Amino acid sequence: MRRHRPGDRARTRTRMTVDVYNFGDTARRVTVAARPMDGGWTVRAEQETRIRVPAGGRVGVNFTLLSSSSVARRTDRRLAFRAALDDRSEVPASVALIHLR
Repeated sequence: MRRHRPGDRARTRTRMTVDVYNFGDTARRVTVAARPMDGGWTVRAEQETRIRVPAGGRVGVNFTLLSSSSVARRTDRRLAFRAALDDRSEVPASVALIHLR
């Protein structure tokens, strides 16, 4: 993830894509979600988060990361995404680190 510097505006917006890979030999349905954040951060999906990933394929899910003017500078935050297959089995979380200056 790129460096994020909250400005004088009330909210700063950063768009990002989470890539979901399927290394198996059959297509799978997956639901992707961002874990809730605190400290003035909000993450929201920009599209349907239940996706079909073809066998051996990859599909991106777009999210927007918003910071309020109350976000503390020089405080790094972890942003975690989780995915669950339709059979309810969990996929290991993917974690990004947000660097603030």
